[in-house]
Amino acid sequence: MAKRESLVIYEKPKLAKPYLVIGFEGWPDAGRVSSGATGYLRDKLATSLLAEIKPDDFYLFQSAGAESRRPVVDIEKGLVSTLDLPATAFWFHKSKEAAHDLIISLGREPELRWHDYVNLVLELAQSFGVVRIYALGGTYDVVPHTMEPIISAVLSTPALEPEMKAQGISLINYRGPSSIHTLLLTVAAARNIEAVSLWGYVPHYVQAPNTKVCYRLLSRLARMLGVSLSLEDMRRSSRELDEMVDKAVAQKPELQEYVRRLEVEYGKSKGEPGGPLPLKEDVIREIEDFLKRRGQE
Repeated sequence: MAKRESLVIYEKPKLAKPYLVIGFEGWPDAGRVSSGATGYLRDKLATSLLAEIKPDDFYLFQSAGAESRRPVVDIEKGLVSTLDLPATAFWFHKSKEAAHDLIISLGREPELRWHDYVNLVLELAQSFGVVRIYALGGTYDVVPHTMEPIISAVLSTPALEPEMKAQGISLINYRGPSSIHTLLLTVAAARNIEAVSLWGYVPHYVQAPNTKVCYRLLSRLARMLGVSLSLEDMRRSSRELDEMVDKAVAQKPELQEYVRRLEVEYGKSKGEPGGPLPLKEDVIREIEDFLKRRGQE
């Protein structure tokens, strides 16, 4: 059973039929689409801290080869100023225009006790009357950066299919490794809570924060949430990313041909993910180094 003391609730606002939007850092965050889109939504809307799930029961801080997972500390003049533990935070937003208020959550995908973690999330959701959950994710795939990003969905109930199709969101088949999204949807369905797992597909050769995919995901999500969300700065960042990737591609004939092949396959599949075999790691590394240099400039 989930330990209730791991969930700390700071406020108890009265919310109108809220939606929960939840993002995760880690495995389901290719191109930082999940954390980037969720963080952008939180920062653009008027939000207040609602609750936190403490990290102690859900993460391995000392696992071999996982130094980056250790808590981050800031020390100034020999004194600890901040210690960043990977808690899952929840914020709330009371909407003046939409029929649904929002709860927005961001944390790292847990490494331990997935059932306990999911049950805590859903207990909080039910305590505030959440009527639908949107879990955001990003995944690398063999898709071209030159085309509109693909957004796909996994649903807790077939009743949500017409709404997804109306938004131009693909419903796809998949077999492979699973994220925390799948368990969240499964348990939400058992508790009679609607849940949608939305995924943005990131070109696997652009392993950098991908604002183009974030923009596409958020533009669809905002319509479903019924909120007015200014995306102009993200649109601008998306264009800048495209320009940088175009310049990187122009320097490598091998990559130019590869992108052309991806575009042909993309057209045949009508936007379904998949295509030619991925590039070699050294080519991807060269692109990544190029983008880093351009970003520093």
